[in-house]
Amino acid sequence: MKLRNNIASIICIKPFFLYLCFLFNAIPIFAQTSSIKSGNPAIILSEYIKIKSVQGNESKAGKFLYDYCKDKGLYVRLFSDSDSSYNFAASLYPLDLKKPNIILLNHLDVVPAYDSVKWKFHPFSGAIYNNKVWGRGAIDCKGLAVIQMMALFSFIEKSKLENYPYNVTMLCVSGEETNSKYGAELITKTYLNDLNPLVVFGEGGSGVNNIFTSDINKPIFGISVAEKRSLWLKLEIHSESFGHGASSSDLYANKKLLRTLIKLMDEKKRIKFDPVLINMFKQLGSLEKGFKGFVIRHINWDIFWPIVRNQFNEGEFLNLLTYNTITITNISNPKSSPNQMADKATAIIDCRLLPGTDSLKFLKKFKNIVGPKVKVSVLSISPEAPSSPIDSFYISMEKAIHKIYPECEVIPMLFPATSDNNYFRKEGINTYGILPSIITIEQIESVHNNDEHISIEGLKKGIDVYIEFIRSVNESPSPN
Repeated sequence: MKLRNNIASIICIKPFFLYLCFLFNAIPIFAQTSSIKSGNPAIILSEYIKIKSVQGNESKAGKFLYDYCKDKGLYVRLFSDSDSSYNFAASLYPLDLKKPNIILLNHLDVVPAYDSVKWKFHPFSGAIYNNKVWGRGAIDCKGLAVIQMMALFSFIEKSKLENYPYNVTMLCVSGEETNSKYGAELITKTYLNDLNPLVVFGEGGSGVNNIFTSDINKPIFGISVAEKRSLWLKLEIHSESFGHGASSSDLYANKKLLRTLIKLMDEKKRIKFDPVLINMFKQLGSLEKGFKGFVIRHINWDIFWPIVRNQFNEGEFLNLLTYNTITITNISNPKSSPNQMADKATAIIDCRLLPGTDSLKFLKKFKNIVGPKVKVSVLSISPEAPSSPIDSFYISMEKAIHKIYPECEVIPMLFPATSDNNYFRKEGINTYGILPSIITIEQIESVHNNDEHISIEGLKKGIDVYIEFIRSVNESPSPN
């Protein structure tokens, strides 16, 4: 009632256009497809989010970007065209010219959004509200795709006049959220020579405020140079003891599985400081003064463990960076009635392994913990790859970020999750992960969760960073 009265007073006192402005800012905007031609990145991202490209259904989203890039004048190359494997490149120059190529990597697929009623706006609405774009994929990874694409558009005409030394290509792939078999893996196995990649920039790090240092006005940008590997396992327990729920024995499948999972979760884990991580803390510590800075620089010293121990507890960010993590993502039984015990119990386990972890030794230890009566199957494992060194392209990206965010610091980092980047690192190609926007804790927590969103300012500044990066390497190239 109060809102209704306020609107009535606005109509009476102000010209009607002010009332329209009020409504425009008070409700979410759902962009119209015809508005895409305006070149507004928020509207383009909104339309892209509306395409429900959940794993295995990427072709419609891929065609949306493919057609847009082609219409704008980029040279497009389609590598595969199916719902589960749509992969294409959009370049300043034709790939046939074999110019050394800077690859801007992103993925088309998104994870599902099962419980949409918990979202502020429907996960595939692409709502634009409060200077943010809302929806599944806004950060992971459709926002990055729009940033890369819009930056590339800025050089279409100039590249024809100046004949740049490097080609720049946006590479859009499928299946990153599953196992990359029909995306990055397919591309690196089959089409790497066509792409002729010199360096790859994909997803990974971003900018954050007020997390690592006491200077709340100093954003920290992390460019990932290494990342964890994913190892997905399936646990199965069969039991001959099943039947009526009123006469359960000590041998039924669900009880066995729960005991196994508790045993697995209670297993003591060993902390590991990867060389990339040690270097990251040294650089972070150099930004702090006094004793706190000294502790951060030497956080791996045993003497400081009583001081920092709580920061490495499960659920804390540092836990992800220093431990091989084991997460139970699914527990299931065959369909049965409420009073019937299942004869089989299954669990899906998502393991994330730090660089340098021997996956065979990890799996052997895992099987020893769960015991011989539990069947363990490997569903998927991402490739192991060395960390990427700091090269001239990394430095150019670092300078581009500094240009757009003059007050920031940029550090190389270990990415605590898994992306397509390691498929390229495995092939000896320097690969870095960066969404060059400041992302809040709230936004980070929205990834694969409810209310995923990115700020419009973050989109615009991300585009500016990539424009500055492409300009610097092609108009003032440094020998690599």
